[in-house]
Amino acid sequence: MDVTQIMDMLPHRQPFLLLDKVFELTDHHVVGMKNVTMNEEFFKGHFPGAPVMPGVLIVEAMAQTGGILVLSTVPDPENYLTFS
Repeated sequence: MDVTQIMDMLPHRQPFLLLDKVFELTDHHVVGMKNVTMNEEFFKGHFPGAPVMPGVLIVEAMAQTGGILVLSTVPDPENYLTFS
């Protein structure tokens, strides 16, 4: 599933869409990816000289990925608002 298909299911948009691709999707699990580059805004201050993706954003990325899993079980995912 590419980012266009992801945006068809999730209400999140840049810069808060934290899922770029879904590699695996079954009834019971999902595997997704966020492509993180050094150009991400949060790296400027977290932490200068030793950049780390904030843990809360990692958790949000997992929640969005889980949202794809849940929404894949309904026939009309575009009609559900899923905010994590």
